[in-house]
Amino acid sequence: MFDIDNWKEIWTTITRNKTRSILTAFGVSWGLFMFIILVGFGNGFRDSIMDNFAGFASNSCFVYTNRTSEAYKGHRKGRSWSMNSKDLRIIREKAQSVEYLAPMIFADGTSIRGNKKGAYSGCGVYPDQFNIQNMEIQYGRLINEIDIMERRKVCFIGQEVYETLFNVGENPLGQNIRVGGIYYQVVGVGKSISRGVYIGSNPSRTVYIPFTTLQQTVSRGDAFYFLGCTAKPGYRASIVEQEIKEIIKSNHEISPTDDKAIGSFNIEEEFRKINILFSGINILIWIVGMGALLSGIIGISNIMLVTVRERMREIGVRRAIGAKPLTILTQILSESFVLTTLAGIAGFIFGVLILTALQQIMGSGTPDGGSFVIIPFVSFNLALAAMAILIVSSLLAGLMPAIRALSIKAIDAIRDE
Repeated sequence: MFDIDNWKEIWTTITRNKTRSILTAFGVSWGLFMFIILVGFGNGFRDSIMDNFAGFASNSCFVYTNRTSEAYKGHRKGRSWSMNSKDLRIIREKAQSVEYLAPMIFADGTSIRGNKKGAYSGCGVYPDQFNIQNMEIQYGRLINEIDIMERRKVCFIGQEVYETLFNVGENPLGQNIRVGGIYYQVVGVGKSISRGVYIGSNPSRTVYIPFTTLQQTVSRGDAFYFLGCTAKPGYRASIVEQEIKEIIKSNHEISPTDDKAIGSFNIEEEFRKINILFSGINILIWIVGMGALLSGIIGISNIMLVTVRERMREIGVRRAIGAKPLTILTQILSESFVLTTLAGIAGFIFGVLILTALQQIMGSGTPDGGSFVIIPFVSFNLALAAMAILIVSSLLAGLMPAIRALSIKAIDAIRDE
């Protein structure tokens, strides 16, 4: 197998007709190149979608109030209603599947510090909010339970709020900003992890205030209209969603069959849909990629059949002087292996170089926490899979020509003109 003369003979056979070999090898190169490009863009598309949900608890769900669509227990159809702290207490007492509860209220207004200002509104939250939608802390801390209990006038601001109201590199901790006419002391700054999907408001453009503090300062009373929650380990978000709906409907005398009175969605279901989508996309990519590679393999097989036909006399002489069938088989498979592997490696390297260049171009233009951008890439596992495909392909391409060579009788080959 490692006889230098054998490898020289293989190389001589391949280069005997350079144009034919190059054109044939191009089919394999192009097939593997297309496979790498398709998989790379598939990976980039998947990661871009998943980045939009980054930071969200995968077992979270959200409910919000709507007008009722059915009359029930003396209440008219089309009634407006709101959730309240009693709902939170009852949910914590009765719901078996709920882990975190995070109501939200919003206050429109402009955030001001000195002569700097921005259209950033306040959002009243509980500490559990940051277990549902995580933030990357850059300064200080998050809103905590003491802030809630003491109704402290403090705030946790998003990155864009900080960049607008403060100088670059300035420490914002302990500084005061005015939101809706009320002054709040900054206790932390955070950066949004997700790049496109936000619940309620964009975290980078939001001033987070203790829920109880904002309730008091904007005179909202006990009402809120939006509630986030997560499931305990072992429970699905859909179970939490249904359980919370039933408890709230019962507490507010809403018909159990009124599906429009409470709107909802859950991140777990979105992840499930995304996984199904990309399972289908991956299957399609592999079918198209393998189809392109198969066409190249067929080309290699055909050219090897032509080569065997041209070398009938040589093969016949070898058989006549005692060459074993295994020797002939190894020779043909080796030639197919070398031609297919060299072509495949060229296609693979070219595909990786193209993807690397696209990574640099698209990655450098990606706005911070901003728009949807596909950054294609290939993994190490894909490289291993590609090499395995190459090896199998080279053997398949040479199998039929090798069988054809073994079927040649020495006497027929020698007298063949």
